[in-house]
Amino acid sequence: MAKAERLFQRDNGRWTFRVAVPEHLREAVGKKEIWKSFGPVSFAEARKLARVESMKVDAIFAAAANHQEGEPSPFLSLTDQQILFIAQSYLHDLEANVEAIPFDERARVERLETAQENAFDIGQTIEDAGLQRVASNAAGMAGQPSLSAPDLLRVTDAIQRALLEHFARDEDRASLRTEGRYDPAFAEIDSKTSPVSPLTVQRAIEQYKADPERANVAPRTRGAYEFRYRLLEELLGPEKPIGSVTRTDVREVRDILLKLPPNASKRYPGKTLREIAVIAERENVAPMSAKSAVLYIEAISALFNWLSREEMVARNPAAALKGPALDEETDRRPYSVEELNSLFTAPVFNGDSGRGWLYWMPRLALYTGARFGELLALRIGDIIQEEGVTCISITPYGARKLKTKGSKRLVPIHPALVQAGFLKHVSAQPPDGLIFPDAVGPKHMIAARNQKMGREIRAIFDDDALVFHGLRHTFKDAAGRARIPRELVSMIGGWKIGDGHAANG
Repeated sequence: MAKAERLFQRDNGRWTFRVAVPEHLREAVGKKEIWKSFGPVSFAEARKLARVESMKVDAIFAAAANHQEGEPSPFLSLTDQQILFIAQSYLHDLEANVEAIPFDERARVERLETAQENAFDIGQTIEDAGLQRVASNAAGMAGQPSLSAPDLLRVTDAIQRALLEHFARDEDRASLRTEGRYDPAFAEIDSKTSPVSPLTVQRAIEQYKADPERANVAPRTRGAYEFRYRLLEELLGPEKPIGSVTRTDVREVRDILLKLPPNASKRYPGKTLREIAVIAERENVAPMSAKSAVLYIEAISALFNWLSREEMVARNPAAALKGPALDEETDRRPYSVEELNSLFTAPVFNGDSGRGWLYWMPRLALYTGARFGELLALRIGDIIQEEGVTCISITPYGARKLKTKGSKRLVPIHPALVQAGFLKHVSAQPPDGLIFPDAVGPKHMIAARNQKMGREIRAIFDDDALVFHGLRHTFKDAAGRARIPRELVSMIGGWKIGDGHAANG
């Protein structure tokens, strides 16, 4: 409650809030008196406004006293924006759970008196233990479970202001008056409008990358995503509140990305991405490939899908965001029968020099649909029997990181692989080792051997669209022609089933 000496009515009927700054705090506060005119309002409204101003002044005095005492906080302090978010979230919850105003006049009078009494009780001091417990719980609900002593007082002050705003509005409701807005900090908050999260774009991306579900992402994939999110952070602004990102913002990011040339930052050092996009468009520089652009768009969607699922944003501004259309002939197109014959009869792949990893890898990919890294790092223990069927167990371990959670699976070994002698090859290897020990050597085995595989395939075909990964798509297409149910194909190949279609990865 505003102290009586803090609220004055002038001769012209206007109400003024005034309070003298204690002498020992004047140097820190920078003034001798704090005052604010409320204008020609009613006494009831002036009291409500004075309560708000009193809370602000008491907080100023407490901060000045702490500053003078010089007590360091053992924790990093919350920002004003974080504290405001806690208080606004608390007020939103209060307003969202307000009971309907009763029709009975006596009940309305009781409601009015209760609101006035609550405002009186809550406005006494932020040192109240009960009020501090409310503040601590509110901070925990807003994602700040541990508060230092100074921050607890700051949050308690903000929660006190939120409660006073709530009770002031409830007085209006009980009096059948138009509901007012008294504290500017809460002017936009009501039962329907929730506050914007203070989580910044930079912190949101950091939390997304640190999510435990992403722990098994392959290093190469993780590195690619790191680069994409650095670009996204620059384009959105690292300090921009993630909750304030709009559909217009993500569309603008997409449009800029579609104008950027490959290796944009290297080609135009010292320029921002927005500047590079303008220069590239003006000079008719060819943009990045449609496939690369789609990967950036997918990175944006993945981030906001996660934030939405974790309830860090109220809505997903990137929902159904589309990139450029891809040509049917991508750099991962399937092989024709003639191309497969050429591949498997080439000396490096036909087994003349031994049936090592170069011999088996293309054949395994063709009959399993598995990815290069999933196959090259196979262990002897990954060949198992499941209900009488010999299968390859694809699970993550030290040398093999899976692309997605759905990539963990069992893949039956095709009879053609058995007939070609794959199981004999497996049984000939040490029982506690890799199926392809001849691939071991380089520090980054999978990346190095993948490059080797690419060089050998390019030596056979002039078409750059024919790569090892195309065997995965050849498997999927062949399964479709054989009328194998799409869900079963996706389970075998480890494709994600989202909108009813198997993914392309």
